Amino acid sequence: MIPSAEAVYRTLFQNMKDAEARGEQASHHHTKFRMVQEAIKTFIPRNPIDKSFGLSGPLSNYFRIKKGRMRICWAASSEKRKVTILFISETLRKEGDQNDPYVIFTKMAMSGDFDKFLGSMGLPTPPRSSFAAVAGSFQVQ
Repeated sequence: MIPSAEAVYRTLFQNMKDAEARGEQASHHHTKFRMVQEAIKTFIPRNPIDKSFGLSGPLSNYFRIKKGRMRICWAASSEKRKVTILFISETLRKEGDQNDPYVIFTKMAMSGDFDKFLGSMGLPTPPRSSFAAVAGSFQVQ
């Protein structure tokens, strides 16, 4: 998990713990954290390069899963048998909105934020010339 994704994961965990401290044992904080945790620990490791999770176009080396209204994006290398969680959405999906998780993820990917992690996995970086074409759109295979 890269630091920015880990920070979101820790925030979700802390929100759940804060809810427990207030006496809430089954809040939306619990639900949200458990959905993300289940995706990261169960669904993604089961088959991280499943084409049904794959993105297309310049983001074709990335995958995503929807859990409720949350989005989790990752890169996977079958050769190195490694998965890296790159992004956990903090915002809800609203197509066309500048806070749409896919718009945020695309900007991060195209800006080079993930290049170091992709390089360590032996994966190519997305072509920067495609940035303008996908900055406001998202494609799923």
